[in-house]
Amino acid sequence: MSTISTRHGPLHYLTVGQGKPFVLLHGNTYSATTQVRLAQRFADQFTVYSFDLLGHGGSARPPDLFTTRYFQMQGEAVADALAGLFHTPVPVFGMSAGGISALNAVCIRPDLIAALILDGVFARVTATTYQAHRHATASMSPSWHRYMAGQHGTDWWPILNAGVESVIEQLAVQEALVTPCLDQIRVPTIIFHGGKDPFVPDEQVRAVAAGIRGSRIVYEPEAGHLIAWRNPDAFRTRVGRFLVEAGVVAE
Repeated sequence: MSTISTRHGPLHYLTVGQGKPFVLLHGNTYSATTQVRLAQRFADQFTVYSFDLLGHGGSARPPDLFTTRYFQMQGEAVADALAGLFHTPVPVFGMSAGGISALNAVCIRPDLIAALILDGVFARVTATTYQAHRHATASMSPSWHRYMAGQHGTDWWPILNAGVESVIEQLAVQEALVTPCLDQIRVPTIIFHGGKDPFVPDEQVRAVAAGIRGSRIVYEPEAGHLIAWRNPDAFRTRVGRFLVEAGVVAE
């Protein structure tokens, strides 16, 4: 695992594959390591850089992370990491909180993002999102807690888990907009959304798509949160076609 400096401390990342860079950002409470199988799907065509978000895995743990600036700080760190690693634009795939982080990063360094692949993203945090998050946290099995403790550290995992829930609660009280520059985004964007996603009501993903000129939604009415894991082969094919259409890779 390697690190890259950012204004909020180092971000850790893993790489797999060979070829042009492709950045992968996980969702809340996950890590780069948990996404290895997903990264490997694209490793035959790209060098996949899978980052640990701030507070996750081996990345920095800023003391002011679990506040209403959470997604802004994640975006700042991702933007700094892109600037430190790449000199030309790269495609960025963000899942859930990773997608929100990517949308914040593109506000800062639009010149370094060639395309956005988003899965399970929302424009605002609402009570629906908070209740779904709270239910998911309460439903975690002991074995999952042990696995997450292995990813983040036995002492840190309870702090991370509670901190993320606190962030979602704070933002839900304000119904805070967490995607601040949608109307300024000019990079090709594709958004995957499941009709049964408990975290992201349809109107929230439509708000993201409406804000980004030329973006498109891939909608699966029976899917839940994160389509990337529902049908891996179909997801890989659709992303590959999108990147060709966007001119990021050759056909």
